Amino acid sequence: MENNLSNTSLRSLMENPSHLADIMKDPAKTGLDFYNGLSVKEKQYILFAAAAGLIGYAIYLGRQGS
Repeated sequence: MENNLSNTSLRSLMENPSHLADIMKDPAKTGLDFYNGLSVKEKQYILFAAAAGLIGYAIYLGRQGS
């Protein structure tokens, strides 16, 4: 598996799906290397999306318990 992370951006991840497959195979190394290569703004986008997902999941679980 070649780790060519010279072009690390969210756009490059969407344009090259094989890169996403590499991240899914080894998220501990490849995923963190990719994340650390992102700009601060892109890291903020990812954290915001994760927070929104957790809030949505909490609302879903709260409604299921009713």
